[in-house]
Amino acid sequence: MSADYDSLFKSGPDDGKPGPPVDPAESGSSSAPPVTPPAPGPGSPPPVLDPATSGPHQPVDVSAPPAPPVGASRHAVQSATEQTDETPKPQLPPGMPVRQAPQAWPTPNPAARRNIESWDQAAAPATAFDKPDSAAAPMTRPVPPPPATEHFTEGRTEVVSVWPLMDALAASQGQNSAAQIGSHRAIDALSHVGVKTAVKAPSQRGWRHVLYLMTRINLGLSPDEVYELDLMTRVRRTARDSYQIGVLGLKGGVGKTAVTVALGSVLSKVRGDRILAIDADPDGGNLTDRSGKQSAASVMDLLADKNLARYNDIRAYTSMNASNLEVLASQEYSVARRAFAAEDWEGATSVVSRYYNLVLADCGAGLFHPATRSVLSTVSGLVIVASASLDGARQAAITLDWLRQNGYQDLLARSCVVINHVTPGKPNIDVKDLVAQFERHIPEGRVIVLPWDKHIAAGTEISLDLLDDTFQRRILELAAALSDDFERIDRR
Repeated sequence: MSADYDSLFKSGPDDGKPGPPVDPAESGSSSAPPVTPPAPGPGSPPPVLDPATSGPHQPVDVSAPPAPPVGASRHAVQSATEQTDETPKPQLPPGMPVRQAPQAWPTPNPAARRNIESWDQAAAPATAFDKPDSAAAPMTRPVPPPPATEHFTEGRTEVVSVWPLMDALAASQGQNSAAQIGSHRAIDALSHVGVKTAVKAPSQRGWRHVLYLMTRINLGLSPDEVYELDLMTRVRRTARDSYQIGVLGLKGGVGKTAVTVALGSVLSKVRGDRILAIDADPDGGNLTDRSGKQSAASVMDLLADKNLARYNDIRAYTSMNASNLEVLASQEYSVARRAFAAEDWEGATSVVSRYYNLVLADCGAGLFHPATRSVLSTVSGLVIVASASLDGARQAAITLDWLRQNGYQDLLARSCVVINHVTPGKPNIDVKDLVAQFERHIPEGRVIVLPWDKHIAAGTEISLDLLDDTFQRRILELAAALSDDFERIDRR
């Protein structure tokens, strides 16, 4: 082994034989001439610069073993070699750092390099001094990303990150939505803390109300009253822009106009803002007859006025009922020169949408009429009214299929089906089964069954206070289902 090591220091530049090593102590000079490394062969790896040990242009070979310490004698190296032969696998002392990348030093010739590699394999244990395998298992603990490097060019500082994926993840976590703005503050977190009120709201109906009047024992609101308050909260949601809702049915006499007046009255009473219902029936509707006629003006008169600059200008053409629902009538059929057209709906909504939060359209019975097609192209919600009969159920099913096949699939998700009992008594169809069939095509909870009401059947002006309690509750549920779409971004 010592002979192999000596061959390294005895090789000369001319004959290729190993020469005697130069001892710095014997040479008397502190600087030795640099050794020029041989040119890399076609199969050897390219040299790597080691900034710690080599100069600015000194190539370093990472595959070569470390150089012996400067000033060490040949006897010390030979004693270390003999000790390595006696103990081929020494134990690594505790606390000794593991060598990650050995510092390379140039070798004179390939033969000497092979001798040193054989000596290094015999001297160093394979588990401690071998180079790390490239196919080793990944680290169990994630390594934190290094700091970004800065490049100073032309007086400007450009921060370049070497971990773009980690920076993108951190940037995405740093962006907050509108609902999360202010959530990091302690004062804003208090708004999500449930507070138990000390005083209960007394019940206004039922046996709880009677008990409170007689004994002053307050048991709070009943579950039915709590449900009603929840419906009103949903109805009071803020609508984006001017929300438009269309009410239509393929067959006449199903109570479409009555549903429009009742729905608009509930929305106006609960919300308290401006709500307008427009008679968009091209065959001459009777919307003002069911809501209360106060003005003889019509939608044609509104479109003819070019000086509409404020809400009071439009209010002169509308009628208002006891629930503050405003109605814009269509031209009377006996004096009308033409039917309600698509441009009439577009012109009216372009004016009234600036002053009304909700606009309802009482459409006709045909889906192919240009006015109805114009309404369907602008509304954000739809109410399909059908009678509680087999014929009425077929007309409602045809309407759903027509909407799906004519490019109104998105409107079906915001539609409601109303099954109206227009005659007293039990119908000739299973209403529960009919509701289940319709809920297969529209979202659950959007099929409303209206009972027969004597006030509606009279055909006079509809007053919300004269309607049956069950009828009012069903209309409130219809208004709440439509109001759930007020805050949707993907609506029209």
